[in-house]
Amino acid sequence: MDTTGMRRTVTAEITRMADYETGFWAIVDGMGVDRGQAGRMLDAAVDWIGTGHGATSDPYALVLSWMPR
Repeated sequence: MDTTGMRRTVTAEITRMADYETGFWAIVDGMGVDRGQAGRMLDAAVDWIGTGHGATSDPYALVLSWMPR
């Protein structure tokens, strides 16, 4: 097993996810949605996905799909 390659992959994925979350909050702020409400929606999305609902495994995308346009 190439543990060096695995470490690089995991590090890159963690960095990508942190950037993705930062982007999510920037969108929420830009839409003028309360961060507390968005956080509760994010918790609900994780629960929703965890119980097998929805067609996505991305809670951020799911929450954004629930936001008013």
